[in-house]
Amino acid sequence: MMIHQFKKAVHYSVLLGMMVFSHVSVSQTFIDSSFVGKRIVSIQIIGNDRTQSHIIFREMKQKEGDRLDFNMIESDRKRIQNLDLFNRVVIQAQPDGDQVQLNIIVTEQWYVFPYPILFIHDRDWSKFSYGAGIVHLNFRGRRETLNLGFWLGYNPSVQFSYANPWIGGKHHLITQIRFYHNRIRSKHFKEAIDEKHLGMEWTLGKRFGYHTVLGVTFGYREVVFSPPEMVQTLSPSGKDRLPSLDLFYTWDRRDLQEYPHEGWLVSLFARQTGFSRLTAHYLRTGFELRQYFPLTSTWTLAMRLKANLSGGEIPLYDHVYLGYSERIRGYFFDVFEGENRALVSMAFRLPLVPIRYFDLSDHVYFQNLKFGAGLGFFIDSGLTWSQGEMINHSMFKSGYGVGLHLHLPYIHLLRLEWAINDQGRSQFIFDLYVDI
Repeated sequence: MMIHQFKKAVHYSVLLGMMVFSHVSVSQTFIDSSFVGKRIVSIQIIGNDRTQSHIIFREMKQKEGDRLDFNMIESDRKRIQNLDLFNRVVIQAQPDGDQVQLNIIVTEQWYVFPYPILFIHDRDWSKFSYGAGIVHLNFRGRRETLNLGFWLGYNPSVQFSYANPWIGGKHHLITQIRFYHNRIRSKHFKEAIDEKHLGMEWTLGKRFGYHTVLGVTFGYREVVFSPPEMVQTLSPSGKDRLPSLDLFYTWDRRDLQEYPHEGWLVSLFARQTGFSRLTAHYLRTGFELRQYFPLTSTWTLAMRLKANLSGGEIPLYDHVYLGYSERIRGYFFDVFEGENRALVSMAFRLPLVPIRYFDLSDHVYFQNLKFGAGLGFFIDSGLTWSQGEMINHSMFKSGYGVGLHLHLPYIHLLRLEWAINDQGRSQFIFDLYVDI
């Protein structure tokens, strides 16, 4: 969520500015090859003062009594890192007679943030919001998330959400509930026309194994325009009442979600909004496919294909865009609107400065903070179109370029990029998190 993202951005800027005063740790800990194949007599977790041990254990395929497999242990370490609860995760092995003991050493992050809200919308620095809120990213030490906040400025809003990634014990169900009241500046009109949204969502899903999630989201929202006389809702009353049902499926085999080197991501969804043809009644379906090819131990080729498709009469407030949450670099600040959207991207990444870990202070939340740098090359192409519109090559917008990737604590990645589009226009881009 944008609140979570901006909170991280504030922390990385403070930490980076004070990095000169920190102690740096360069070396990583590896398991000696002589331990491979030996039986694991015990697994100890060190450093989880707030996080309950079973949250970590349930991400591990290697169990007590198994024979140590280095590749499996490394995959376990990355899955624990993917919990996004720890600054650093290290797994060490030590002899115990003719067997081996595993030590999982974690450095916990700062979890509770009463915070001023200062963030941008749609990756546009001119769309600024401010307010206050509180978020807990590891509620009860179970990786549950609580978030309550309100903000003014651009797109003022109040919202509450709670997410639990594991309920039902061995059945491994997931749930999330969200309530919101937003005033959103319409992306369709150049004039100052607002959409007022009031709604809630409840998600119930199930995790299968370590990589697959299947679920359903039930939603309801009410939408009105302001000023009302300038536009028409789908309902003659001027207020659209929109129940929705969303089915989703995710298969995630990425090794490290914050900066993948190998693996797959497959994501599918189908969302039915409205169940009566007397008012709103339309369908959205979509998919995202990503694949990561490890060209060497550190060089990565990444590919992505993503689409959002529609059926039925689509209201203005549910159009899709390139130029907001999804963008074509080279056309980063241009906006393209439609009822359907598709885009494809390719990236090549290699390290410049290997990731190092540093201690800012003796406090655990400021220890093992990472810093590194890499180089990325990219190509983006995409388009939007309306139902019934014939697609041709001139509708595609494309760009390519190069960027500097900075690995930073809490925020994961800051990208400084230069792009040129298919019209020969170039631009500099400042953005957060991995692109593909």
